[in-house]
Amino acid sequence: MKYSLGLVLLSFMALQSVPDRPTNFEPIFMTRPEMEASVKLVGPENIESPGKIWIYGNYILLIEQFKGIHLINNSDPNNSVAEAFIKVDGCVDIAVKDGIIFANNAVDMIGIRVNSTFDEAEVISRNRNILPALSSPEPWSDWYFVNQLPANMIIVRWIPL
Repeated sequence: MKYSLGLVLLSFMALQSVPDRPTNFEPIFMTRPEMEASVKLVGPENIESPGKIWIYGNYILLIEQFKGIHLINNSDPNNSVAEAFIKVDGCVDIAVKDGIIFANNAVDMIGIRVNSTFDEAEVISRNRNILPALSSPEPWSDWYFVNQLPANMIIVRWIPL
């Protein structure tokens, strides 16, 4: 009997420790048209929040968490040169095959072809809504934001408050 009472008390304590609203991160939303139109190639940008790295030929592709992909020429490893940045809102993962960069654009998977002079990038494929919503850096808070997600909006990044 005393073990059963202990489990009941522990359950109530656990329920009380769940906050009504997470306090450390806030989601940033975009409409689908905004998200799709935001994918573009721009000049090099500063690395602020690096993520995964992919090596392809003489290039390093470095994810800028939730923002896009740095394209770095590494043909001379002693003098790597940032060539361009591909803005891809919600990007946290990439792969490359046959010259096509596959990346997540929040809940979509896209294929991007960049020309050899790094002045043009084209989205050549898009599979919509095949990935789950981007998780919060505090995964226990996902339930709150997913349940509060405004209609026709997609979470594209999380920012600290």
